[in-house]
Amino acid sequence: MIIMKLEIKGIEDFPLIKENDNLPEIIFETIQKNNIKLEDDDILVLAETVVSKAEGNYVKIDDVEPSKQAYAMAIESEKDPKQCQIILDHTKDIIRCQTGLIITETEHGFICANSGIDNSNCEEGYVTPLPVNPDKSAQEIKKYLDDKFNANIGVIISDTQGRAWRVGAIGVAIGISGFHPITDFRGSIDLYGQELMSTIEGTADELAGAASLLMGQSNSGICLVLIRGYDLSQVRCDIEESSINEILRDKETDAFR
Repeated sequence: MIIMKLEIKGIEDFPLIKENDNLPEIIFETIQKNNIKLEDDDILVLAETVVSKAEGNYVKIDDVEPSKQAYAMAIESEKDPKQCQIILDHTKDIIRCQTGLIITETEHGFICANSGIDNSNCEEGYVTPLPVNPDKSAQEIKKYLDDKFNANIGVIISDTQGRAWRVGAIGVAIGISGFHPITDFRGSIDLYGQELMSTIEGTADELAGAASLLMGQSNSGICLVLIRGYDLSQVRCDIEESSINEILRDKETDAFR
């Protein structure tokens, strides 16, 4: 039996990001300042807010003009009409709207609160929607760093989201590159010699959750985490094959919608 030992390290002194910053280059320079050289199977987990800021994907709240639907949603949810309009602008479908709660399906297909709109760690008067194409953002970072370090790494863009049946938010993957987001153990044999029939592990989410422990949710300043020691051999794939869409459940198979 091979016993894994995971090392999870927060990358310190990451600068505040602004629009049009060269994010892959900044990540490379910050990793070097931490005296780290990336190796094969290293996994970088990056907070989605950083990606959105670099890509100029933010909204000035004062510029938002609420629609009739936004005002109606504001009454139902007791939220600000401008906030409701921003949520609507980044929503494919409204799943639930009630006092203090708006659950949506984002344009990416994620089911989460408020379409993932984030006002934390953002300049006053602005909010950041989720990155437009998190997989593409992860691919660009991976390509740049693979070349710089002569390594084959994995990249995760992470977000903090709540869970329907448990209290407490956790880190989840919303974009990946370099590996499949799930590990399929169906057909494997368990300790008692029985064949596993339905075991599929949410690998990318588990890694994002581990990284989230170091990121914190306030002023910790850690937005980039290195995970070292996880064996990606079972899930590694070409950069073009890697997509977070594998982890999304079809509406037809979602028993709770």
